[in-house]
Amino acid sequence: MRCVLLAFTMLVGLPGLARAQVDSPYNPRIAGVPVRCVSSTGLPVAFVPNTLLADVGLGFPAWPDVPAHVEYNPGMLARLSPAVQLFWFGHTCAHEVLAAPSREEDADCWALQFLERQGLVSRAQVGEIQSYLGARPVVKWDHQPGAERARLLLKCYDRASGARK
Repeated sequence: MRCVLLAFTMLVGLPGLARAQVDSPYNPRIAGVPVRCVSSTGLPVAFVPNTLLADVGLGFPAWPDVPAHVEYNPGMLARLSPAVQLFWFGHTCAHEVLAAPSREEDADCWALQFLERQGLVSRAQVGEIQSYLGARPVVKWDHQPGAERARLLLKCYDRASGARK
């Protein structure tokens, strides 16, 4: 009987192990969705939790012996709606996909088109992302003012969804 119980415990534990392997820095879950980012050089980009970060996240380009990676604050990210979390992931990934230096508008557009192709964001959710960005103050790093940035998002989304129709 002990052997049967041990075997059962091991089998029940295996799905948990498989789940843990999916949630790695190279396959994080953002808004509960497993995602992956591959740089312009074809290398996976790690998303590393950092609870001490004073921002949602920051991207770090590759340099000798250190691959490109993103550090993010899971607590700050969790405060955002799922659509905004996924947009943040797509935008951050876009900077690695498009290679440096990429314009913020290009990263926004790439993110929405990527999310639309994956079926992860709807046109209504773009409105949610627009509202979020429109209410934010202008930030450094060459972002457009919130309202202008928000206006450009829907154009990018419509281009992606229009191309598929």
